[in-house]
Formats: sequence, structure tokens, C-alpha cells
Amino acid sequence: MLSNMRTSFDPSHAASRRGFLAGALAAAVPGIVQAQSGTSRILVGFAAGGGGDLVARLLAERLPRHLGAAGQNVLVDNRPGGAGKIAVDALRNAPPDGNTLLLAPLVTPVLSQLVFRNPGYDPARDFAPVGVVGHFQFGLAVPASHPARDVPSFIAWLKANPAKAYFGSPSPGSLPHFFGLLLGEAAGVDYTHVSYRGGAPMLNDLAAGQITSGIDTVQKLLELHRSGRIRVLGVFAPRRVPQLPDVPTLAEQGYPKATGSGWYSLWAVAGTPVARQREWNAALNATLREPAVQKKFDEWALEPAPGTPEQLEALRRSDIEKWRLVIAASGFKAD
Repeated sequence: MLSNMRTSFDPSHAASRRGFLAGALAAAVPGIVQAQSGTSRILVGFAAGGGGDLVARLLAERLPRHLGAAGQNVLVDNRPGGAGKIAVDALRNAPPDGNTLLLAPLVTPVLSQLVFRNPGYDPARDFAPVGVVGHFQFGLAVPASHPARDVPSFIAWLKANPAKAYFGSPSPGSLPHFFGLLLGEAAGVDYTHVSYRGGAPMLNDLAAGQITSGIDTVQKLLELHRSGRIRVLGVFAPRRVPQLPDVPTLAEQGYPKATGSGWYSLWAVAGTPVARQREWNAALNATLREPAVQKKFDEWALEPAPGTPEQLEALRRSDIEKWRLVIAASGFKAD
């Protein structure tokens, strides 16, 4: 009988049970990370295994050794979906204690503000800059059978073959999409965009000669270029990239306006104490200077970019202005 059952209260058992339930909840619900003291998290707006996720996991592994708090853990919290907005919302809803960061590619603090009618957030209002993590570059490539050997000869070919003046990109509203429009404007040609669902199918068609040109990150172009299946004619970077030392920039080939790069950056939520921002920035810069990290970045065709929070915010503002005109001229708007 329930009325005859005797119970006793043991505080140690209760505490143990609370700890067990908290751990079970964290294990059962993906994305839940305990905000205990000594534990921080890096939000990533994309699924595990992608470029941003790999960078975040490397930072999570190396940052703790440069943080003042002994035994501090840094965990990666993947929140894929909504073109990164789910992770942004998680950051905006986090307490401003400096224990939650967001690793963001350029699309999050820059392109989202220009291509979405209602992005739902404002980096200038909702984010607190920590620092630039690294820059990644883009290249213009043609099939190996294409007659062009450099960008000027390719532009001449486009003008002679206007029906074939089109380029592929991994997705609409991406940096490769807008780099193509930037090149078309600089070269004075009607360079038509062909959108794919991801870089792999675009590169397959490029290698097979199904499209006359394509634009993607240097990292994704490297293997096909080295194997001789495609030819990278130029890079949009401000200077030659170490992975393709013999490939000149677009600027070197007469198109200085077709210059730019992508980048990863680290942000805290607005209201985070400045001292905490500075602590993260110092740890990030020290991490980026580690030889082991620089070696891994080189494998990923990333250039470490230690600097200040102010430099990150200045970069965000300058890229907003850079891409605003290109995107406005294209008339592109995301759903």
C-alpha cells in the first residue's frame, strides 16, 4: 500500500540524480551543451564534416591551452539549417557571459544582410566581434580541353562565343556566384550564372566539359587542377595563393576589380564584456600562430589571420559595401 511506504531524503542521492538527469538530457537532445563554468561552446551553422565544422573543431581542441581558466573545455555545437540562421539565433539567445561563440563564414555577417529580404538579425546590433580566423580564396577554372590558357584569352573567347559565356557555381547567392558577376562586369561581358546544388556536381560537369567555366574555392579546385582534368586560369585573391603558386591573380591579368576573398570569423553575442572578448581574441591569435594549426590550415587552403576585434568589424563593414553594389546590380534576392 502506498500509504504504508516509508521514504527518507538523502541529499547526496538527490544531487546524484540531478546530475544524471542533466547528463541524460544533454546526451539525448542534439545540440544541447551544458553551460557549466569552465565549459564554452562554438556554434556552427552547418552539419558536421564541412569546412566550417573542421575549423571549429580544430579551434575547440587548441584554444583551451591559451585560455586563462585552468581546465576550461571548448565544445562544438552544430546547429545546421536556415543558411546558418539557426546557429545565429542560438547565439542571440545565449547569455552574454562570453561562454558562447559563433564560427561564421562571410555569408553570415555579410551576404545574408544583402541577399535576404528579411535576414532576421543584424550583426552590428546582435554580434560582438572576436576576430578573423582565416581567409580562403576562389579560382576561375575551365575544362582541360578549353583553348584558353589565361584570363585575357578566356575573356577574348567569351566575346567571340557569347552563347557559351556562362559559368557554374555551387549555389545561388554564394560568393562564387557574385565573383562571376564581378568578373563579367570588369571584363565587359554578359557572363551568365548557372546555379548548381553543391560544388561536387558543378565540378563534375566542369571536368566533363558540360559547362565552359566554373568558380569555386581553391581547396575544391586543387585536386582536379593537379590531376589535369580542369585548368585554373586565375585566382580572385589579392595575391597568389601558396597552393597554386604558378597561377596568377585576376589583378595580375588585368582585372584588379575582380578581387576579394572569403573568410571565417569568430563572434560573441552582443553585450559580452569587452574583457572577455579580448581574452578570446588573445587565445585565438595564439592558436592561429601555432605551427600545427598553420600546417592544418595550409592543407585546407586557409590563410590564418590573427588580428583585433576592431579589424574584424572593419572587414565586415568594408565587405558589406564591396558586395552591396554587385548584388544590387544583379537583382538577386534569396527567398
